[in-house]
This record gives sequence, C-alpha cells and structure tokens, in this order.
Amino acid sequence: MPFFEHKGTKIHFVDVDNRTDKTSSFTLVFVHGAGSSHLIWSLQLREFSTQYRTIALDLSGHGKSEDPAVEPSIELSYVEEVAALVNHLNLENFILVAHSMGGGVVMCYTLRENVRKPKALVLVDTSSDLDLSKLRSGLVKETIEDRVFFFKSCVFENYTATYQLKKLDDDMRLANPQVLARDLSACNKFNITERLGEIDIPVFVLVGSNDDIITPAIAADFEKKLPRADIAVVKDADHIPMVEQPEEFNQLFRKFIEWVAQNT
Repeated sequence: MPFFEHKGTKIHFVDVDNRTDKTSSFTLVFVHGAGSSHLIWSLQLREFSTQYRTIALDLSGHGKSEDPAVEPSIELSYVEEVAALVNHLNLENFILVAHSMGGGVVMCYTLRENVRKPKALVLVDTSSDLDLSKLRSGLVKETIEDRVFFFKSCVFENYTATYQLKKLDDDMRLANPQVLARDLSACNKFNITERLGEIDIPVFVLVGSNDDIITPAIAADFEKKLPRADIAVVKDADHIPMVEQPEEFNQLFRKFIEWVAQNT
C-alpha cells in the first residue's frame, strides 16, 4: 500500500497502471472532494488504467491517509500535498482531474509558482468560489450529519450494490463528520475568481445536469472566465457524475484527453 510522508503525516495514494504499452503520453492524477477519498474515482481508475498510468490521492484526513486533525486550507495545505505527490513520483507529463473541493485544490496548484505544471485540468462540479452561503445548495440547509447520510444513502449504497465495492463507507471515512466539517469550512473561505485568467492551460469543465450544489449555470459562468476552457453537461447526474453516469462521463473525459494529446 503506497504512502509518502509530508510534514510528518503519512499520505496514501493508489497507483494503477495496467498498460501493455508503457509509452502512452499522460499520467492521470485524480483528486477527490470534501469528505471523500480516492475510491470516488474507482470507475475511472478501472476504465483508464489500461491506457494511462492512473494515480488517485487521499488528502490528509481522508481515506487511508493520516489525519493531522488541523484546519486544512485549499490554497495551502492541500495544494502542498498534491505538490508532494507529484515530486514523490517524479511526474512530468500529467493531467490533474478533480471533483468539487478538489477542483479548488488543483486550480491553486496550477497557479502556484515553482511546481511542475500539469498539461491540462479536468474540473468536475466545481467552481472558483466555493462559499456555500452563495450557492444554491442543500449543504446550506443540512447539518453535517445529514450531508453524510445523503452521500451514503443516495450515492454510495447504489454504487456499492452496482460495482460490488465492499466496505466502501469505512474506506471513505464518511462516518467522520469532523473531516467533512473542516473541508466545508475551508470551502467557505475559498474564492480565486479574480485569478482564473492566469490559468493558461486547457481546462475541461464537467457538471451534472441536476447538480444543485454547483449548478450548470454556475459552471457555465465559471467556464467563461477561464482562458482555454470547454464545458460539458452530464445528463441525469447530480453532484457526482463520475459515479452516477460513469459511461457518459468517461466518454466525455476520454475525448478531452485525446484532444489534449493532439493539440498540446
């Protein structure tokens, strides 16, 4: 089980590479959202690992990573963990793929000086302003415990039943409301809208058609502020389209990777 140590905390990641031809151009690095773990990307790891090296990170306090039990920062501590992963694995030709809060992390990573830059970003149901008080979101009305129950009952139970992923709740650590509470607090402080024009690499924005957290309208406005971005709406999906509609999500994702390979 691969780990690396960052500032005294053991950080877990998975590195799945089922390629027969190891010369393919990109490594795909996946970053999860608030209260989640690398398992949220299980279907993408399975789908794309036959063609690309695929890596998924557990941010500190999530999944199998140690929990330093401190207030995280999207712009600082989580970004530093992504940078530490990239350096630990000596990655050079990679695409960052991130969901929700993770989108903020990878955007800040891209804006940071003295880091290895990704070839492109794939941003799933995220925005440059994650202040929940400004979003049309059930998160504003629900308690932390209610939100945990929502994830487990509406998404992951179906996910587990469909794909036979055992003990998903334990691995996701969604039973720990403190981790999610800290993440949501970090989201409330996050706004990099004024810096979006500095992200000068290709960006693919994906959003679920029924998402009430990052609505398609919010995602479209976000996409327009990025210099080199495109957007796609995943039909009949809510806030986690890579789980809810994996076939359509993977098809759109694959087309973007192929475009990046041909145009960068």
